[in-house]
Amino acid sequence: MAAERPNVVFVMLDTARADYFWAYGGSVHLPSIDAMSARGTVFENAVAPATYTAPSHVSIFLGRRVGLVRRLMEDKMKNYDKNIDPFLVKSRLIQKGELTLARKLSYLGYGTSLFSNNPLVTEYTGVAEGFSFLSYTNNIAIMSKHKMNRNVVRTPLRMVGNDMLRNRLIELATVISRAMPEKSLDSLYLRLRGKLNRAYAEESDFYSIDLGARDTNRLIGRRVKGTDVPQFIFINYMEAHEGYPTNMVTSRYVEQDKWLYLSGIINPEREMDVIKDACRLRLEYLDTQVGKLIGTLKDRGMLDNAIVIFAGDHGQGFMEHGQMYHSAFPYEEIVKVPLIFARFEDGKQVRYGNRIEKPVSLTSLHGAIEEIAYGKRYEEVLSRVSAPRYAIAEHTGITEVWDTHLLRLIRGRSRHADSIYRAKVRLNTFATAVFDGKYKLIHYRNGRERDALFDLERDSGERENIIGQRRDIALNMLRAGMVA
Repeated sequence: MAAERPNVVFVMLDTARADYFWAYGGSVHLPSIDAMSARGTVFENAVAPATYTAPSHVSIFLGRRVGLVRRLMEDKMKNYDKNIDPFLVKSRLIQKGELTLARKLSYLGYGTSLFSNNPLVTEYTGVAEGFSFLSYTNNIAIMSKHKMNRNVVRTPLRMVGNDMLRNRLIELATVISRAMPEKSLDSLYLRLRGKLNRAYAEESDFYSIDLGARDTNRLIGRRVKGTDVPQFIFINYMEAHEGYPTNMVTSRYVEQDKWLYLSGIINPEREMDVIKDACRLRLEYLDTQVGKLIGTLKDRGMLDNAIVIFAGDHGQGFMEHGQMYHSAFPYEEIVKVPLIFARFEDGKQVRYGNRIEKPVSLTSLHGAIEEIAYGKRYEEVLSRVSAPRYAIAEHTGITEVWDTHLLRLIRGRSRHADSIYRAKVRLNTFATAVFDGKYKLIHYRNGRERDALFDLERDSGERENIIGQRRDIALNMLRAGMVA
């Protein structure tokens, strides 16, 4: 028998930018998701709370914008010794006992389960705080613990994670390198970085089409079943995330180190089409797994009364605006994400086919899902998502700080190291994007970058900064961004 209040299934399509989806004018063929978006409710201008996974999830689970969560606002490059773990599992972003969305739903009588393919969405970071049942793919155990990796990767990861050992080895290597000509040091640095990139790519399943979705779906099939107790199920699928299976597009090696592109060391023109094609293949595969998930949930009676939510936690840049991947300035390719609601009754999707144009932040999903648990009607829940006047996305600086100490030591003698260091410093600028109707303001906090106002209705590519013509609008949006 279906529960009186609906089950809530929240499917996070990690690293999914909106304009790849048919519902948002994209060309990637995704039959399962396309069909649900055609019958469901599409938020045409949904905005991720942040530019990478951890703060976006924290914002949704706590119901607060990123700028109001102090732990997320630390300058990771300045304090690199505290943020050196490549997977940030040493940084607890939600504290034990905090009143998260999952904990609220538990108090309201929901069973809560989290299935994560992402090491940032686990108990190690605190992001999974409040869920009664947790499940991670084997991939995460390997990346988080480093116990099962081959020595070629395990040893460097251990060295990176040990602050004292890492810094002493770097300083020793720097002293030895002073006997080398600068040209030789520059070449050696780039060669060693490339070798490490190749080893890491092979170890971290860059070349696999599946990054955990298949195993997650199998476990959901074994564990989940219809019950009189309503369920909240959160799933994070990683297939759209870099690194991509470029081996399925070309036989040659394709470098996927974003900093080699952002620093200008590698010309992106030759590689972007290959990388984007590989991303498309992963999305198409993910769609087949989404279809299987929906089939499993239906067979288990979970869709007799349910609301299924699809969203992206952030987008992905492929050198638009000179930006690669994410954790970058909040342009549309980085923060505009899919947000699709599908209502199910008796195992079938109810047709709504409506589209909501107003900019909305995924942060408001916290309150909307809470209202579902209080028994609000579906239409009232949709209104709750779009209630705030402004939508806000925030970039809190970069997370890739593992080589900060090395770059600082050798940048004076290696032009490649200097180029990468400069690219990191530039993107480490805090930035806030404020959306109000057709207008979008990007405000940079340190003053090195120029604030920009865009009219997205006629300039969706964000090419023309009109702040000089509409300073009144920009000022109102700036004030909203500071206090909202």
